[in-house]
Amino acid sequence: MSNKRFTTMLQQDAIKIVRQYVANLNNGGVAIFKAYLFGSYARNQASESSDIDVLLVSDIFDTDDDAILSKPWSPKYRNDYRIEPIAISRKQFFIDDSSIILEMVRKEGLEIS
Repeated sequence: MSNKRFTTMLQQDAIKIVRQYVANLNNGGVAIFKAYLFGSYARNQASESSDIDVLLVSDIFDTDDDAILSKPWSPKYRNDYRIEPIAISRKQFFIDDSSIILEMVRKEGLEIS
């Protein structure tokens, strides 16, 4: 048995990180309508190697412009390297019923305000 210990970040810590990330985006001109934490942190099953899965919903993402769609990945906004953003439009969020990720978010996602 190993004495090596690691501390897994708590769900509440991930929520704080996501709140700051969303604030960074909003302050940078990317108006986020809704943000959801999903995946292992939403289920309280995160491990040392878990990323922070975040769904971002914004009208600005209703585009094919790669410069806009890549903004959530910018180090300028990402306050934690573990953040794994998925950006979708508000329209897609409300009408898409075939996305496995949206199904997961609707089932287990925690809305971040």
